[in-house]
Amino acid sequence: MKQLSCKIKGHSLSPVSKQPFHIKEYECSRCDQKFTTDGYGRLVKFTRYWKENHEFFNNHFKNRLLS
Repeated sequence: MKQLSCKIKGHSLSPVSKQPFHIKEYECSRCDQKFTTDGYGRLVKFTRYWKENHEFFNNHFKNRLLS
């Protein structure tokens, strides 16, 4: 039922990003799905691929700042 509401009205996104860099994460308050932005600025579903990608960039930038 929640997903039907989002299909009709659209997602109600709120930012939940904890990353300090250019990584943005959003969550729908109606259906609790997570989204992120890709390299072109489009919203995509937050899948395992994007989770691994975000972790890689966070580790890369942390190591770079510490060096």
